[in-house]
Amino acid sequence: MKRFALKDYGPAKEVLIEIDSEPRLVDETHVRVELVAFAINPYDVALRQGAMRDVRTLKFPYVLGNDGAGIVTEVGKKVTHVKSGDEVIVHAIGGTYGEEIVVPGKKIVKKTAMMSWEVAAGMVTPWLAAYHLVTHLLGESIGETVMVQGASGAVGSLLVQFLKEQGKTVLASAAKRNESWVSQLGVDQFVAYDEADAGKIFADQADTVIDATKGGRAGEAGMQIMKTEGNFVALNELPKEQKKTGNYFSFGPAKEYSDFEALTALTKLADKLQLKIAEVLPFTLASVIEAHEKLEGHPAAGKIIIKKEK
Repeated sequence: MKRFALKDYGPAKEVLIEIDSEPRLVDETHVRVELVAFAINPYDVALRQGAMRDVRTLKFPYVLGNDGAGIVTEVGKKVTHVKSGDEVIVHAIGGTYGEEIVVPGKKIVKKTAMMSWEVAAGMVTPWLAAYHLVTHLLGESIGETVMVQGASGAVGSLLVQFLKEQGKTVLASAAKRNESWVSQLGVDQFVAYDEADAGKIFADQADTVIDATKGGRAGEAGMQIMKTEGNFVALNELPKEQKKTGNYFSFGPAKEYSDFEALTALTKLADKLQLKIAEVLPFTLASVIEAHEKLEGHPAAGKIIIKKEK
């Protein structure tokens, strides 16, 4: 079985390798999935670079990847919600960079017929973040007006759509080049951060501000936009100095958040949701390396997906 793995921390060209692995056994609670597509995420890049080594130790060779989509080929006897032949969405602790994966049954759901393989694989982690942030981190305290900074990214764009489904007023910012994409998602007001100061334009308007920008670079404007005693949520780093009274949250995965719950919710909304796919690359080591190198820079909005040719 072909897989793409890390042999050490370091530059993509130096440490990403192709390996052959023996298939894992499937016990009564697990499912084997032949992967058709998997997504490359910024988190994968951080792991490869060693930026997470203080909180997560890797044993090399290590196969990266949390998000994928594929076809069920074997099912443990205690798993009843899928069967062999089903097309499914997968969220794994690691290991989706390969031809197949064995995961707990609670980590997969059936994909809808209308979802492409690319979108099914690309939506997993961004959707989990958007869903759990809105549903569990904030809940009713989110308020009626929400500002999404970085609204053109995968998480930001899904936040916009999920919030609009809930009837919220959504303010948004992104680069000017992404204005048409963000506007078609249904935002109520948009500011291009590279042309105007969103902090001044939207000052004191949002019950909740969500900073979904790469590297959390919009904190100052976000605090201006947040109402006093409002919520400020960062997907990356919180502002070093909290200049307005409010509730400040640094959002990340948590054990109490259920993948199965979130992915089931995704399937109910999936045919209404849009996800921008920046590029689909062939199932090769060269493609994985290329994707990692692109994510290290400032790529255009959209997910990079690795997909097998059928």
